[in-house]
Amino acid sequence: MQLEHRIDNSVCIISIEGNIALDGVNDVKGYVKTFLEDESVKAIVLNFSKVDFIDSSGIGLVVSIFKALQGRQAKFALCHLSKKNTEIFSMTRLDKILSIYGTEDEALASI
Repeated sequence: MQLEHRIDNSVCIISIEGNIALDGVNDVKGYVKTFLEDESVKAIVLNFSKVDFIDSSGIGLVVSIFKALQGRQAKFALCHLSKKNTEIFSMTRLDKILSIYGTEDEALASI
């Protein structure tokens, strides 16, 4: 799993490469924690362009990030989900709660 980030106008864009499954969730959680605790970060966008698969533990992680940001009035968005991952978020009805965009630019424009 590879994780990269950049900060653009108080928005942290995190690009994930690899599967967000049981074996990779702790890597993502540890990486994101720094930004969740940084009050200067007003929003986080997770770029899923190189994520092939997300399992229930990955879904749980996404929800926990959303709740942590919501608790401090910060915004959260996902972008570049594959068709398969879009279906997973749709089946779990999380697409009704989370902000999901086709592109990073769309996600940034919404924030």
